[in-house]
Amino acid sequence: MSSLPTNQTLSAEGTLVDLSTDPRIAGLESMLRDVSAVKDPAKMLKAFGPWVGQRFPREAFISVSKRDLPVGKYKLTRVITNTKDPMKSLRDENASDPWRQWMALPTYSGGLIGRIIQQDSPQIFTSVDFTQDPVLGDVLGEDAARVRAVSAIPSYDDGEALNWALSFHTRTDWSDLDTFVAGLLDVNLMGTATRNLVFRKQAESLNAQLMEQFEQVAKIQRQLLPDQNPKLEGLSLSTSYLTSNIAGGDYYDYVQGDDGRFGIVIADVSGHGPGAATVMAMLRTILSCYGDLRKRDNQLDANAANIARYCNEKLVQSNLNGEFATAFFCIIDPSTGHLTWTRCGHNPPLLRRADGAVEQIDSAATLPLGITNDLEFDTDSCTMHPGDTLILYTDGITEATANRPAHEFSMHTDQRDSKAEQFGMQRLIDSLDTCTGNPECAIDHVHRALFKFTNRLDRDDDQTLVVIQRNPEQKPS
Repeated sequence: MSSLPTNQTLSAEGTLVDLSTDPRIAGLESMLRDVSAVKDPAKMLKAFGPWVGQRFPREAFISVSKRDLPVGKYKLTRVITNTKDPMKSLRDENASDPWRQWMALPTYSGGLIGRIIQQDSPQIFTSVDFTQDPVLGDVLGEDAARVRAVSAIPSYDDGEALNWALSFHTRTDWSDLDTFVAGLLDVNLMGTATRNLVFRKQAESLNAQLMEQFEQVAKIQRQLLPDQNPKLEGLSLSTSYLTSNIAGGDYYDYVQGDDGRFGIVIADVSGHGPGAATVMAMLRTILSCYGDLRKRDNQLDANAANIARYCNEKLVQSNLNGEFATAFFCIIDPSTGHLTWTRCGHNPPLLRRADGAVEQIDSAATLPLGITNDLEFDTDSCTMHPGDTLILYTDGITEATANRPAHEFSMHTDQRDSKAEQFGMQRLIDSLDTCTGNPECAIDHVHRALFKFTNRLDRDDDQTLVVIQRNPEQKPS
């Protein structure tokens, strides 16, 4: 088999073409770098303008806008005349921003500009006596008698010519179409870039307002939670409430009766943001009303199902439009360790026995609160022995995901990995293996395991833990 012929002028690395000798490329590169760093729409013209002026020589220049004006009306937003350097004022650090002075600018009608803006297409007029124009005769000043042609380039916004770039030339028959085409492209690229910056600033402003509102909601939300943990005879209690980046709907609370029994609720409203936080506040109010109505002589209602039923009725009456809340209600008698509960769509709490064995409390379950009144609420019970620990949590813990690859943040939903691995129940159980059972120890172990798995300090959802231990029996000294 014969080998293929080789061309001695070719190589694997090829030959680098020297672009440094072409001033157009150097100028374009410099302009693109400058434009990429511009954040203020008012400064875009100063960054882009010199390039346009270099590519599109003209003896005078006027920019026109008919945005938000009656038909036939227009304003002159920039006028450059009587200078050998038409772009000088664009580079002037003190050049005014016409859009900030929009209301103060005079409004015109008629004349050649009025004729131009009637059409949404590029135009060139030659052999013009601008001294006879009712508007341009005054605006151009001495240049009105010197220039003889005008090229009118529209800048399109949503398909409509709202702004115009008028370039004036001394040649009576000026019709350089190559230059005109380049100017048409440049002006519209500059207009698009400016609009994008305007939209960006608007988005940043709206985002700042939203974040301020979210922070206010989150602050109020935190204030609705217990300000301190109660001191309980025979029980130890610790809590952790870590918020997500957006205000959520996690909630926990407790109430103690004079008979010694102790009630706890942990809940999680669906979704995030102000809506979820509002439902959380409603649930807190409902529980407060229930306590006022049902607690007699400081005797705590021992039936957790009654509490859940009352909350569900009130939330259903509120017509939450698809919002709902999962909840776990339980009542503990510290003297006996008797624990009763009902679970409304909430993650099964964990009961860590004194010997380290972990059980899931998944009985007495029903649907979340706020969906329908056609629910049957039941209770179950067990005994917490000395040294046993009850771990209540929200799904922000079990559904936490590891630090996600960049493609999951794509704006295209079909490129996101919807099956990202979650922390899950087993990892939560495993995190308690070496724990002493003390509430603070349990919370610390869960947090350590979460961070090891997610490698993230932020959270997609609120993460709440309420941990109660029946104190171990003291060994005689």
